[in-house]
Amino acid sequence: MKIKFDKNYYEDGISKGLSCYENYRWIPELTYPMAHKFYNFLKLGKKSNVLEYGCAHGFLVKCLNDYGVNTYGVDISEFAIKNSLADISDKVTIIKNNNLINAIKKFKFNKKIFDWIISKDVFEHIPQKELKKILNQMNKITKNLFVIVPLGDKSKYRIQQYHLDKTHIIIKNEEWWINLFKKNGFKVEQMLYKVDGIKDKWFKTNKRGNGFFVLKSKLIK
Repeated sequence: MKIKFDKNYYEDGISKGLSCYENYRWIPELTYPMAHKFYNFLKLGKKSNVLEYGCAHGFLVKCLNDYGVNTYGVDISEFAIKNSLADISDKVTIIKNNNLINAIKKFKFNKKIFDWIISKDVFEHIPQKELKKILNQMNKITKNLFVIVPLGDKSKYRIQQYHLDKTHIIIKNEEWWINLFKKNGFKVEQMLYKVDGIKDKWFKTNKRGNGFFVLKSKLIK
């Protein structure tokens, strides 16, 4: 059964056994502090251009824009994009057939290169063959890439709760992810298990449960 990233996935995911989401909604008192952690960790500024790959309703996109960062978002979920916040409707769009280059043409983005692409809790949903294609698009349009993924060993996530999401299809360890990035156009600048203020709850569950990868494009200087 192919699971759609629809209302059931985002708002009733746990009760219906589809995802880790339940009543997913805009909670500014949580999202703004997290966005500020991204801002500081990635050393963003008002001249920075950022794309969030897998932005859902665009909550992080909104917060970073409110901090003065020129931020856009793409997602495959029509439900998520259609239910994004009104004040960022021109900053988010649907991506079809994993064609990232085509998707960003919809934005009024005059520069060809982003300073950062951010992708949090997204890559584990994507088939490996498609993920390689996506990375090879990304390395042509961004200087840097920041990826957060759950880590696992022998088809088991180190954080058991991640198995609740039926759309999680990649369960790999740090070495596998590092090799993937290196083979598809990126240098690995840092690999961390913790970035303060981002996924802190899960660090308490397992200190090696998530990987935070800071990557630099091999193609863009």
